[in-house]
Amino acid sequence: MHDEDRSQTDRPRSGARVPSASQQGNDSVCESPARCPAHDRFFSSASPLGIRKDRTPAEPARFVDAEGYREELPMDGQLEALSYIGINSREAWEVSAHIHDHFELCYIDEGRGWFAVDGRLMQVSAGDVFVTKPGEIHQGAASGDRPYRLYYAGFRLNGMPGLEDDYYRLGRSRVVTDGDGIAKALFDQLFRELMEPQPHGALVARSCFVQLLVQVIRIYTRQSPDRESRSAVGMPPVVKELLEELHALEGGRSGIDALAQRHHVSRTHLEREFKRCLGLPLGRYMRELLVERAKYWLRQPGHTATEIAERLGFSGLHAFSVFFKRHTGMAPADFRKSALQATTSTQ
Repeated sequence: MHDEDRSQTDRPRSGARVPSASQQGNDSVCESPARCPAHDRFFSSASPLGIRKDRTPAEPARFVDAEGYREELPMDGQLEALSYIGINSREAWEVSAHIHDHFELCYIDEGRGWFAVDGRLMQVSAGDVFVTKPGEIHQGAASGDRPYRLYYAGFRLNGMPGLEDDYYRLGRSRVVTDGDGIAKALFDQLFRELMEPQPHGALVARSCFVQLLVQVIRIYTRQSPDRESRSAVGMPPVVKELLEELHALEGGRSGIDALAQRHHVSRTHLEREFKRCLGLPLGRYMRELLVERAKYWLRQPGHTATEIAERLGFSGLHAFSVFFKRHTGMAPADFRKSALQATTSTQ
């Protein structure tokens, strides 16, 4: 099932818990499956717009309790691509909005809930797979009305450029279904190798993880309608850096000329390389991202429209309102009212 089938008016499935405004605000933090005090060290200061950004683990560690398991593996270890991996079995699991500087892969083994990335909300249930890219604001929660189990892994792909390019090219249809169970089987084998060490277990675990990443991309290739089939096109560093900057909001509402200057290339070169790699114009990508980011902030009742306009780099409320209505057909105030009513009706 594609996320277009799941995101009906951005409303969660009936019964799914949506975090309150206080839980989604600037003091949001990511939950640890082990719920241990050491979890605080995984987070750095907030990003320019108040979203938490977590840090890559600095040393090996393992956390186990009745509700979860987490293995931390620094990038320079034998599993150099894998930063952390874990299982969360809390029926009331919830993670507030945050970002990080690596990819994250999640698989729903049991239960149902919701997942949102850069303002786009999608329903998820057992068998679903979803991925977030570096710098994307994301959050999610279990429905809270049944047992829930989530597999997750954080990773980088610096040593596998072809695979890294494919993950960067994932489109907005971010939730896909592991129909034949191969992703679950590889996750399970990977957990066994890590939790029950055997001779040369690290080699087997690495093989499982690489297979998992490849199989996930194959699932997206088969199911995702908006993913560009451009595996043969190499993605230059400037495009990867630009994507990370745009999703991390570090550039605000920068114009293309300013972005090109910051990345020491011409505007023509930047636009050509972006279109070549991702299949759509840079300006369109930036507008769509800005609209989704605006929707995210409008759903938060603790921020006025004027504050949101300033956060997103608009010259004022009028400019923001004109932009938002042109691209959504709704005034910001009307969208906020509709979104808050939808949230209230499902709580």
